[in-house]
Amino acid sequence: MTKKPYEVLMERVKESDITPNNKAGLIEFLENEHPGDVLFTKWTNPPIIENAKGNKVYDVDGKEYIDCIAGMSAMNIGHCDPRIAETMKDQYLNSLDNWFDFPTPQRLKLVQRLIDITPGDYRKKVRLALSGSDAVENAIRLARYHTKKQTIVCFYGGYHGQSTATMGLTGAGSMHRWYNPMPSADNNIERFPYPYCYRCPYGKEEGSCNMECVKAIDNLMASGQTSMGNPMSGVQNVAAMIVEPCQSSAGYIVPPVEFLAELRKLADKYGFLLIFDEIQTGMGRTGKMFACEHSGVAPDLLLIGKALGAGVPMSAVVGRAEIFEDCGPGFICSTYAGYSLGCAVANKVLDIFEEDQLVERCAAAGRYVEEKLAAIKEKHTLVGSYSIRGIFFGVEFVKDRDSKEPAIKETAELVDNMKESGLLAQLNGYYNNRISFIPPINVSDSDVDDIFNIFDAEITRIEEKFGYK
Repeated sequence: MTKKPYEVLMERVKESDITPNNKAGLIEFLENEHPGDVLFTKWTNPPIIENAKGNKVYDVDGKEYIDCIAGMSAMNIGHCDPRIAETMKDQYLNSLDNWFDFPTPQRLKLVQRLIDITPGDYRKKVRLALSGSDAVENAIRLARYHTKKQTIVCFYGGYHGQSTATMGLTGAGSMHRWYNPMPSADNNIERFPYPYCYRCPYGKEEGSCNMECVKAIDNLMASGQTSMGNPMSGVQNVAAMIVEPCQSSAGYIVPPVEFLAELRKLADKYGFLLIFDEIQTGMGRTGKMFACEHSGVAPDLLLIGKALGAGVPMSAVVGRAEIFEDCGPGFICSTYAGYSLGCAVANKVLDIFEEDQLVERCAAAGRYVEEKLAAIKEKHTLVGSYSIRGIFFGVEFVKDRDSKEPAIKETAELVDNMKESGLLAQLNGYYNNRISFIPPINVSDSDVDDIFNIFDAEITRIEEKFGYK
């Protein structure tokens, strides 16, 4: 009889040589919860994290780790900032925690600030929400209602959530298999290759790009032979295109800077809305407040999440006012959307960004990281490529630089070894041969040195074990 996933994982944990409280915690987790969370996809045995401070986290056996995950970019300002704690205490005890989905002073203040800091010189409006998936769902609903169209264009490798409404937009087959029936994966969804230039889906050499990834979409939209429409007959069925300015879950992949500008032209040409999912790339992560600013492009709708709340659930849709103005009372309702406590925290996060000059610090740290990455690639043949924008960077590992064969086993073992050496980073990529690094964006040069000292040493160990020269 085939073993269930939790049984396989339980055996693995019980037979592993991990510290006692971590082992006990994982056993309790598997006994009392489901094993479907993402943590077992990142390490053979994930640590049980008990506390954190700044860019460090500590497990239940007292082991310290450099945090290069940061809650998947939720903790851009670092862990346990006392200014956030004081704001939460004051708001909860002395003001207002929540008042259904009603306007409050903190909400009104936050909405105006989001209008002010997001790109686009048009009149804007905002819808607050709780999670990235929430923001995506709201944006898709708004786009379809405003345009009276149904089709959404997205990209392979994109991640836009795992709710029933968003799963069809997320290009991860391992996630799709758990849905039965699969919601909207092939119903009013059109998907195209992302500009993953190291492995160009159109066969071009890296650096010789002529934006084939955009031309392919243009050619099909112009042809009249897809469900997206037929321009020759005046038919246009696309409501919106949703895209990450840099792909996150797929391995922290950075496209050519002109990619978003070409998509903007495409949206204007065919009359659909352009949605930028900045849930991981936004809030300073790429050395700009929002990643699309590197391209000088404003979308019609921009999605913010994760780091906006610094540990409490907060997200937002910001965009052209006319898209929101078709909605009447009751169009969207949520008990906690725009709750005062979350808005107060988000306002304090924006204060901290200004006080600590976090965007500028991130850009400077990113330049130092890029020097380190270049040296790592020069030194280690296992490193095939890397991508970086600010403190948004991923490294790809290959068996051979000419063939680019993914070094899947080596990468998985490398991530586990890094964990044992006190460095937590994320295993991911199209072929599970990439590692993405997501530390808080206020990392110092000394922090970067600590990260790369461990990273360098562990790559060396893997290369020695597997016979790389």
